[in-house]
Formats: sequence, C-alpha cells, structure tokens
Amino acid sequence: MSRVLLIRPLCEGDEPELAEPLGIERLAGYLRIHGVTDVRVFDHRLYQRERRLGASVRSFWSDVREAFGDAAPDVVGLSLMTSADVPDALRIISRARALWPHARYVAGGLYVTTSMDEARVRLPSVVGLLAGEGERALLEVVTGRSSASSEPLAPDEWAPAFRPDVVRYAALGCAVNLQTSRGCPGRCAFCATPGLPAGLGRWQPRDLSLVVDEMAHEAAHLEAAGLPPVFNFVDDDFGPLSRVETLAALLERRCLRVAFALEMRLASLIGQPDLSLRLKRLHRAGLTRIFVGVESLDSRTLRRWHKPYDVRALPDVLASLAEAGISVQAGYILWHADQTVEGALAEVRELRRLGIYSHRVALSRLIVFAGCELYGDNCDGWGFQRMGPEEEERYQRLLGASEGLASAWTAAAIAEPYEAAVAFLTGDDERLRRLHQELTEVNERSYQLFEQVMS
Repeated sequence: MSRVLLIRPLCEGDEPELAEPLGIERLAGYLRIHGVTDVRVFDHRLYQRERRLGASVRSFWSDVREAFGDAAPDVVGLSLMTSADVPDALRIISRARALWPHARYVAGGLYVTTSMDEARVRLPSVVGLLAGEGERALLEVVTGRSSASSEPLAPDEWAPAFRPDVVRYAALGCAVNLQTSRGCPGRCAFCATPGLPAGLGRWQPRDLSLVVDEMAHEAAHLEAAGLPPVFNFVDDDFGPLSRVETLAALLERRCLRVAFALEMRLASLIGQPDLSLRLKRLHRAGLTRIFVGVESLDSRTLRRWHKPYDVRALPDVLASLAEAGISVQAGYILWHADQTVEGALAEVRELRRLGIYSHRVALSRLIVFAGCELYGDNCDGWGFQRMGPEEEERYQRLLGASEGLASAWTAAAIAEPYEAAVAFLTGDDERLRRLHQELTEVNERSYQLFEQVMS
C-alpha cells in the first residue's frame, strides 16, 4: 500500500491569519475513500503559529519523520497557493529528498495551475506539476492507474476533507473551512477564477445535504474537545440567497447549532424581497458574518473591472445586514492604476459614512495575480498594479505613518469573526464588544491620518 505525505509550506513574508489547508485536506480525503489509507497531512504554518504563541514545542520535521518511522513515503506532495510559498517549498523538497531520495515528488495548487511555466523554472525538475484541483491526477500518481476521465470532478464527487488536526486549529481560534461550490458567476477583471482552465472557473454547486453531513461530522469532533462548532465557507460565491436559506433549513432539520460565515456577491443581495426579514432568519440559523466584494464606489472603475452592481443600492443592503445582526466584511480595492488622490479621499469619506471604512481599506491595493485579465506589464515586483507618481508617494507616506496602527488593527480584525461566532453560540459577547471597541478606535485614528496625508 502506498504511503503519501502532503505538505503545505510556509508563506514567505508576513501572513498574520492562519487557516487550515483545505486543499491538501480534501486531496487526502479523496485518496482515503479510494483505498489509499496511509495519508499524512502536515501544515508547516500550523507548527510555526503554535511555536510563536507558545502553544506547543512540537517540531515539524520530528513529527514528519515520526509519522513514517523507518519507512519512507512513496509520494510527497506540496500545495502552493502563491509564489510566496515557493521558497519554503524548495527547502522542504531539499530536506525531504535527502531523507527519502526514492520518493516521487509532486506539486499543485493555484500557483501551479495559473503559473505553470514559472513553476517549472522555479521548482526542481524532479518535481511533477499537477494543474487543476488535483484529485484524479494525484490518485493516478499514487496508484499508477489511469483515470477514465480527465475532466474535473463534479462537486458532488468531492470527498469530505480529512482533518487530523482540526482540534489544533480550533484551539488557535480558526474556523473549520468548507467549500460548497466551484468557480464564480462573476467575471471580475482582477480575479484569477474566470481564467481557470477546463471549466474550473464556472460556478457549480455541491449538494448541500453532503455539506451538512460534513459539518455534523466536524461539529461532533469539536464539541467532544470542548470547542465551539464554527465554520467558514471559502467559496468565491456561496450562491444566491435562496441557497443560504436551504442550508439554514437543513441545519435546523438536523438540529445542528453552529455558527458560520460565507461570501456572497452583492448582486445576490441587491433587490431581494423582504431582505431584512430573510437575513434575520438566517442569523437565527447561525449566519454571523458575510463577506461582500464592494471593491469600489466609483462606477467607472466598476465597469473597467467587469463588476456590475448598483452602488446606490449598497446602503439598503448594509442596513438590512446590520438590522439582522450579521456583521459585514467589505472587500475593497482603493488604490489602483486609475485612482487619484482626490478620488481616494472622496471614496474613503463615503465609506466612513456608510460604516464600512477600515484601516485595511485605507491601505488596500490592487494585486494583479497571474491568470487574471489585468495581469501583465503594469505591475511592480510585488505584483501590485503601478500607480501615478503622486498617488504612489502619498500611498507610501500613509503606509509609513500608519505602521503603528497596522498590527493593532490586524490582530483585532482576525480575532473578530471567530469571537462573533462564539458570542452567537454562547450568548457571552464581552470579548466581542472589546474587540469592536478596539477596531472602532483604530479605524477612527486611521481615518484621521488618511485625511491628514491626502488633504
């Protein structure tokens, strides 16, 4: 029987928010239901976070070696989300090959899928590259048996993720990540999803009864460990409001009291009848947070980015969410090639009036990921879209002047979604109120600084 080791490497640079590696967890689950039972999942980032917090003195490499004892893995796979994962991936490959020179090495993930040519150059030639979602391709590598189809799996064929460390993540304040669909109906020019190959960018839903089965399984693990059942759906777009209502009905039917957050497009909320009432029902079923991609308040910018929504409808949507008790995280891209200092200042003032200004918004800048429509020559060495000289100078001045605010805002903003979920489940909102106060104070200081630098 083949032995498989799946690893997520460290991200080079600052990565303040930890989340479980759903990609390799899902791959591990797929291998296991197809008879490959000796699969080990290791996340270098989990070890790093535990060590920094003093939560554990466990050694990543000691645990990896101990998992296989005197034996060696037959296949070592790495998942790379962005190019920032490559430096640690190279270190891992070098050390693993010294330990297990006869193992087969493969790499996949979004970086490999969207930047295959670059990945070929940066990774050793001994490493095979697997594009796409990877289940069938990895099973072929492990078993040596060719698949009857080269098409991506239908979402209903996805296996439940194998999560050996779910309690470790939850103990650090991480929600359980789930995926309920593939792709997105949007065609945003700054997003890589529309450009994914083989239909991977097309929105396709998974049967929600299968999703709820997985939630029930993980909720039981968490509750046995004395931890709250908090979930986060990582879909680019969960789907229409009616699909969230179907999820809520299934949870109620199964008597599952959980808290969950998800991402929706504004187009799925604008113009919906009885929106406030429907959102209140969803909140009672466990919906505590929605991420919506506002992205810009400038209609010309939205047209350039192929993100059509009626900005005039935004206040009503935000009011309905607030009335329902559902917190909002607004995605926004303030700084980009077509932005002006005056335009940024006007947008920030309106965002503050709407109640969705944050320090993160003030510093948000367009990154042109490989695979997106805007990817090309107009980006710097970090992947940021270039701006005019005055805008760049003001942005850098703001960045330097706000350095002391960034760490305070980031820590509170990362903790807030989990604490909101815990407050919903327990009724104790003391820690949440303290976080809200911290965020309010930091955001107000940030706004005053923004006015000072840009005026």
